[in-house]
Amino acid sequence: MTDFNDKFMALTDEFPYIRFVSAKIDADRLKVTLAAVYKKSREKDFTENKNRILAQAAKLLPPSARIELSASPSVFTSGEVMRCALDYLHRESAYVFAAVAKENVVIQTGDDPFISIGLPADVAEYAHAENIDSGLKKYIDAHLFSDITVRITAREEDMEAVRKVLTASTHRPKFSYERPEEGRRINPAGRTPYYGEAIEGSAQYICDCIEPGYTTLYGTMSDVKIHEYTPKKAQSEDEKRKFATFFLDDGTGKIRCVFFPGAKSQGALKYFIDGATVIAEGKLDYDERLGDGSLQFRLTRISGCEKANYKVNNVVRLVDDRYVCVHPKKYVALSQSYLYSGRRAPLTKEPLVVFALLTSSQSKYAPGELIEIGAAKMVDGVITETFESLIRPHVEMTEEARLAAGLLASDLAGKPTYEQVVPDFYKFFDGYTLTAFPIDWNINVLRPCFDKLHIPMPPLAEITKYADASLLRAARPKNTRRAMPAAEAYAKILANI
Repeated sequence: MTDFNDKFMALTDEFPYIRFVSAKIDADRLKVTLAAVYKKSREKDFTENKNRILAQAAKLLPPSARIELSASPSVFTSGEVMRCALDYLHRESAYVFAAVAKENVVIQTGDDPFISIGLPADVAEYAHAENIDSGLKKYIDAHLFSDITVRITAREEDMEAVRKVLTASTHRPKFSYERPEEGRRINPAGRTPYYGEAIEGSAQYICDCIEPGYTTLYGTMSDVKIHEYTPKKAQSEDEKRKFATFFLDDGTGKIRCVFFPGAKSQGALKYFIDGATVIAEGKLDYDERLGDGSLQFRLTRISGCEKANYKVNNVVRLVDDRYVCVHPKKYVALSQSYLYSGRRAPLTKEPLVVFALLTSSQSKYAPGELIEIGAAKMVDGVITETFESLIRPHVEMTEEARLAAGLLASDLAGKPTYEQVVPDFYKFFDGYTLTAFPIDWNINVLRPCFDKLHIPMPPLAEITKYADASLLRAARPKNTRRAMPAAEAYAKILANI
């Protein structure tokens, strides 16, 4: 109701002691019921001027609507203080808003009311420098007719608790298979040992490699490179050894591989050539060098084999029927109502999900791991639901990278991994068209996650076909890199709010 109050005060300054807090619309009867609060000490003034207040409010509504006013003295609750505080912070400082954790907000009503907000030390310092506390006090006092004390304090992290959560075992995403009886293994013939004994048994599909562990893979080598290095226990400075890096492709997927032969087995590298068909044993682990959450395969044994002729059975991995980690939230904003805002028609009525991402790196060429998804669902040009979640990266972020993203270690502690969040995100956008700004960069970050989890790519749309890029750039919050404020800002542009 903030916009409605601003418009009402612009019409007249006779009634500074009243604030409208909500509205109920009965479209069938063309009836609008306004709820308001007034300063208790001005109850007599309100009673004498109720009809005049109603007449002024009616000027902001369509002439065909029948207006009723329900008002009561302002007796604020902790919930109202919390909503008022979050509304102010969201409007004035997305940087501070993103750092507010509800468990670190203490509110006392009654005698000597106060609100105390605990923020990370650097965010608290910024809030004091920008006078967020005094601005918040004025905002709450004006909207709730209170005299409430606002305290912004720096909170310390319990690093032991953070460490426990970070090292705790992670939840494994549950999947079901459409056709489990088909099996997903490759069994090539003609095994020839290249390093170690000849490998027996069948190989796993590369596209099924979604978590660390020991496995056997089959495929064709490509982009083979031989590198030299000096071993740690070298007898002389001139002693060099070699290792190989390459990609392995079995037709279902491609994975980065590395192979370090022993000192007496350097000759095995002669078999490493582009186009060679091999079967290999080794360990899957997260690639620390790239730091984007992708897996690499470190070989321990490798054998040559014949090319396997097989048809890739496109078994679809389906997510659970229930949300495991992230639950969408209904989006309610009176400013979306044509009746009150008087805004123009939305720029599009297509069923869209507008999303934004945050990654562990600021480089657009090497964005690193996905660490946050924020999205807004739009139906008929109106925002109906939002979806947001922080994501714990597989490769630990540096302190510098976390601060650049506006995060603390505790913000990511205990959060789900992208293997858990992306299936929930799929259920949120399934049946809608995905759009983002810019669409190419965001899809390039999401696509490897979708491919690894066998999630089909949805229809995509260039957001610039609905709104000019200059509008979208201006709408993105400047004081935060967080995903949800950006997604909401873009959605509001399309909704023409």
